[in-house]
Amino acid sequence: MELYVIRHADAAPLGENNIDVDEDRPLTPKGMEQTKLVAAGLQSKGVALQLILTSPLLRARQTAEGIAKAWTGSPPEIQVCDQLIPGKRPRKLARVLKQLEKGLVAIIGHEPDLSSWTAWMIGSKKAHLSLAKAGVAHVSCENGMAKGGGTLVQLLTPDWLG
Repeated sequence: MELYVIRHADAAPLGENNIDVDEDRPLTPKGMEQTKLVAAGLQSKGVALQLILTSPLLRARQTAEGIAKAWTGSPPEIQVCDQLIPGKRPRKLARVLKQLEKGLVAIIGHEPDLSSWTAWMIGSKKAHLSLAKAGVAHVSCENGMAKGGGTLVQLLTPDWLG
């Protein structure tokens, strides 16, 4: 499986527009533009996503929807995945991914969990990765969906994708 680990795009801060619950933070206009850059950037590199798994939090769902909407041709399917809620264990997400029968998958979630999960996949919790908002880590999972089963191929910022 080729996996694209994507941090949600830029979101409104708590307190803005009377938003007082973290789960309800929507994307900003900048965040919506970032979703278009991610879609265009991935497609320009020849990536043909089949599926996007997204955290149920609003900003992650909107990132997934923005990418799918900007996708040219047949857009990837979107599924909400509770294992992408902040604070979940890496093995549980790996189990979900292991059950998929897709070759090109994106997951959209939150920091610091995504960086920690990516480090776990490439074999070290000590690896210091940091995904920018709308940043993408490409992990090749040829050795299975388990600790150390992946190889980090690329770590991309939205600016690079654009």
